[in-house]
Amino acid sequence: MHSGIYNAVRGCRTQGLRFDTIANNLANVGTTGFKKDMVYFDQALRMHVTTNLSPGNIRRTGNPLDVALEGEGFFKVQTPAGIRYTANGRFQLNAEGLLVTSKGDPVLGSSGPISIQGKDITIDDRGRIEVDASAVDRLSIASFERPERLQKEGSSYYVYKGDEGEISEPQQTSVKQGYIEESNVVVTQEMIKMVEALRNFESYQKVLQTFDETDARVVNEVGKP
Repeated sequence: MHSGIYNAVRGCRTQGLRFDTIANNLANVGTTGFKKDMVYFDQALRMHVTTNLSPGNIRRTGNPLDVALEGEGFFKVQTPAGIRYTANGRFQLNAEGLLVTSKGDPVLGSSGPISIQGKDITIDDRGRIEVDASAVDRLSIASFERPERLQKEGSSYYVYKGDEGEISEPQQTSVKQGYIEESNVVVTQEMIKMVEALRNFESYQKVLQTFDETDARVVNEVGKP
């Protein structure tokens, strides 16, 4: 394949992936704790998608079961597939009185799944939970030595692909009861990137069209007197 055609096809694929990634970011702008994705190239010019783990804005809801983390870290969750991590602190109580995510998976504390039997729920800035003035448990919060090894798994969950010894408890993070962390997607920035990706895609398409027209002329004119 002609190198120019190869580069144009590669450019189309790259901009197509950028466009799809940005569209997914925009679709999740209202998803609690969502972290936007970005397309980048490594030193060998291989294309990758990475997640921007910077925090979103903290917004007050007043719901005592809504919890946000001010600083680094993720809530620890027990799922049928194993331990997972999430920044989505929009929790609720199930029929058994367990604190669960919106998907119904138990949120983990120091002693395992957190059971809440009572009405007056208080969570302090260190994640300690009191119910009707009695200590119950403490939210389990994790930070990672190599956060780039966190992989998205859907439903606002992440799985850590590193070693267990690389997981620790953040020391500077503050737990905020009655708040949620919003998506870290900035709509205006993503819209600008989307327009740029679309224009670049169209430019590469025009290059391919030019190559196609040139090849057609060569084929049609070869052998003519």
